[in-house]
Amino acid sequence: MVKRRIRRYASIAVAAALGATLAGWIANAAADSRAPPTTSKELFDWLRTGGYKSWARETDPRPSRGSHPGGVLTYLNPALDASLKAASATHPEGAATVLELYGKQGAVHGWAVSVKTQRDSAGGKGWYWYEVLSTEDGSRTLAADAGAASCVECHAQGRDFVLTPFPLK
Repeated sequence: MVKRRIRRYASIAVAAALGATLAGWIANAAADSRAPPTTSKELFDWLRTGGYKSWARETDPRPSRGSHPGGVLTYLNPALDASLKAASATHPEGAATVLELYGKQGAVHGWAVSVKTQRDSAGGKGWYWYEVLSTEDGSRTLAADAGAASCVECHAQGRDFVLTPFPLK
């Protein structure tokens, strides 16, 4: 009788532990698929946690096609990855990219982020643009606004303001 109770409690404990682990995985997957925050401080904090690291990404850094300094490594959130795979003319609200910016020593020295904040790109104003040249100091931004003129000017050449070479290599 005692052995049966011990086995029963052990089974319940194992099931609870597995359930908690599975719930954590599901919550993390859901959090990773959401668009990043679109305020400078929240986004910088989110970037520092690596919230984008589970997204589709390039294998290695490559030279930037635009004005981003040094090399870049592009990450695509699930919404943008699916849109690019489908060769969509426009991307859905919530589509996002994160570029890790690499310096001469091969270390990440900042990020560039774009997040589509509304269904209509509105000439680039429907995208939130962010670039910071530090991984420690969030005040070193070059852009942190919807429709940032310097970002829009360059990204207007892309498909719905996305310049990322696809498929990712």
